[in-house]
This record gives sequence, C-alpha cells and structure tokens, in this order.
Amino acid sequence: MISLQRILLLRREERWPVFCGGLAGFLVLGAYYLLKPLRDEVFVGDRAVGAELWTGTFLLAVALHPIYGMLAARVRRERVLPILYRTSALLLIGLYWLLRAAPEPEAVGAWQATPGSFWSGRWVAGEQGWQLLEGSRIWLERSFYVAVSVFNLYLISALWSALIERFEGLSARRLFGLLAAGGSLGAIVGSTVVTVAFASWGSGPFLLLAAGCLELSLHALGWAGARRPQPPMRGGAFEGLGLVLRHPRLRWLGAYILLFTLGSTWLYFLTADLLDAQLPIKEDRVRFFAGVHLATNVLTLALQVGLAGRLMSARGLVPGLVLLPLISLVGFSVLAFAPMLSVLFLFNVLRASSRYALAKPAREALYVGLPARDVYKAKNLLDTALYRGGDLVSGWAFQGASLLLVTGGAALTLLVVPMMAASVGVAVKLGRGADEAQGS
Repeated sequence: MISLQRILLLRREERWPVFCGGLAGFLVLGAYYLLKPLRDEVFVGDRAVGAELWTGTFLLAVALHPIYGMLAARVRRERVLPILYRTSALLLIGLYWLLRAAPEPEAVGAWQATPGSFWSGRWVAGEQGWQLLEGSRIWLERSFYVAVSVFNLYLISALWSALIERFEGLSARRLFGLLAAGGSLGAIVGSTVVTVAFASWGSGPFLLLAAGCLELSLHALGWAGARRPQPPMRGGAFEGLGLVLRHPRLRWLGAYILLFTLGSTWLYFLTADLLDAQLPIKEDRVRFFAGVHLATNVLTLALQVGLAGRLMSARGLVPGLVLLPLISLVGFSVLAFAPMLSVLFLFNVLRASSRYALAKPAREALYVGLPARDVYKAKNLLDTALYRGGDLVSGWAFQGASLLLVTGGAALTLLVVPMMAASVGVAVKLGRGADEAQGS
C-alpha cells in the first residue's frame, strides 16, 4: 500500500518543518482571502476611479520599498517578518475601529450642477444633477483597498524569503508545492468563511480575524525550525534595483512579472466591467468573487499536492512557468467572443490556479542558490514595486484603450493577446536558464 508520505514525496525528517511552513502559509493566505473578496468589491463599486486606485497602490508600494530595504539592512533577518506582520495586524485593527466609527453609506450634501471631484467622495448621477453618495467612509474603503493590495505582496514575499532560506537546495523544488498547498488550503478556508458569514457579519470582523492569523503565522514559522541569528545585510535602501539589473535571471523574471501583471490587470478590469453590468447588487458580487476564490484554491490545492513537486523535479521549471501565459492566451481569445459570466468564472479560476499551483512555486524556486541579498532585497523589489508598477501602467493603458476602442469589448480583450504570446517565449527562456544554472 502506497503511503501518504510517498505520494507527497516527503521524507520523514521533512514532515514537521514542511507542516509548520505550510501552516504559516495557511494562516497568511487565510488572512488575505478573508479580505480579498471585500477588497475586490470595493474596486467594482468604485470602478469609475479604478485607475486612480491602482495609482495609489503603486505609489504606496514604491514608498514602502526603501523602508523595507532599510529594515532589511539594519535588523537581523529573523526580525524582519515579525516587524512587518505585527505592523500590518495593528493597521487592520485600526482600520476596523475607523470603519465602525464612520457613518454608513447614505446620501449627504446638496444636489450639484456638475460632477463631484474624485477627492470629495463617490458621486452618482440623478435626474436633477449629481449627488454626493458617500463622503468620509469611501476614503476609508479606498484606503483599505490600497493597503490590502500592497501589504499582501509584502507579507507573502517576506514569507517566501524566509521559506527559501529554510528549504534550500534542489529539494526546494520537491517541497515548494507542498508549502504552497498550505497557503491554498488557507485561501479555501478564508473564502469559505466570507461566503458563509458575510451576509450576517458584515466586513468588520474579517479585519480582526486576519490580524489574528498574521500573529499566529509567526509562531508557526518559528516551529518550522529556528535559524541561527543572521546579521543585518547592510547596503542601501534601493539596492534591490541594482541587483535586478545586474543578474540576467532576475532581469528575465522582471520581464515575466511585467507581462503577467498586464494580463492580470486586463482580466481584473474586464471582470469588474462585466460584473458591474450583469451583477448590480453588492452581495452578489462579493459571492461571485468568493466563489471564484474558493474554486480556484480547491483546484490549486489538488495540483500543488499531486503535481507541482513531481513536475518541477522531473521536468524542471519551464512547464510550471509556461502554463500560465498559455492559459491567458487561450482565455482572452475565448472571452473576447463569449463575454459571459460562466466563461469569466472559468477563465479566472483556471488562470489563478495555474498561477498559484505551478507558476508561483516555480518562481520561488528561481531564487534557490542566489545570495541572501537577492532573496530579500531583489525579490522584494520584483514582488512589490515592479509588480504594482506593471499594474499601474496596465491599468492606465486599459483606461486609455477603453476610451479609444468604442467598438466594444471584443477588440479591447483581443488587444492583450499578442502580449500573452510574448510571455510564453519569456517563460521558456527564463525556465531553461534557471534549470541550467541550478544543474537540474
């Protein structure tokens, strides 16, 4: 009889560290997916200023990068994660109390003859003119959207930096799928909780639950095995940019991430437009997003446990990196001519599951064997500032293309297809180069 240990390609001495590392991922991703459907609904409800929201997200990501760089340069590496996670937990608790104190959405202010400014709140058009629908509360929601969009990248990037150091060597390819599976299981639980409890709980309790999960994740990571105290890495706050520019593998990874963000942004905006047109009720949109996240993570978990480790060990990194752009290429082509909720749901699920189950572990395996500076500073730059920079450029490009292409959604959707074809070639180049360098 085949044991579970053989199915998972797991050695006896690896069981406890992998379990604890997976538990840390479970708690971090669980926290994120308690918040992600709420964040996504804010974007749909505030779709008219979507590009401005992404601009704010990029600016915050860029502003935080030198702060993170100084933190990594001045404190021991084992202290970076606790500082980052506990700061995020305190921000979530503070935002919870601010949202409780803010008035519920209601019509306030006098009718206006002209549209209101983006800076004054959310405005709606009526038969007699424009009315301010939400004032202070909408800025709290916008702040929530920006903060979650940025901090999830920092939290996940820092977690993987710590895991890469704990599971070095080619065994990382075998184990990263299992470690990522813990995160997927947490995302399933988080999405399920939102789906079941949102109607009765509202938004507030999820912020407190997420803060508690972040604190618990630090303890789980500690149980995975204590590292010897590591001295600060020194260097400048912006050192990550130089590291990326000097290393060929990191340059190709940067190109891969930029093309990936282009596809993600295009799909995100298309999803928001279709849901705004076909699901006008907020609760229906939250349930749609939670359903997508739940289906995504069930499929992701199955692939991570049954396929990811075997695929990377036997076939290298190319298959895991290339499947995501291939699905994007086909998905956008189909969605252009069949813009239905069922197609949108399936495309979101397949694209996201290939990202988390295969592309994400493969991307993290690219850092195996690189110096600690690359694993922390260069990785942080790629995962946050460059990632959100790609979002920013893509978001404004989508807004501009929407204004220029008045013929409809098909042309707008097909516009991104050539870029997805290019990302296939980048994925092959990146994967083959890493396989040769790591001797697989």
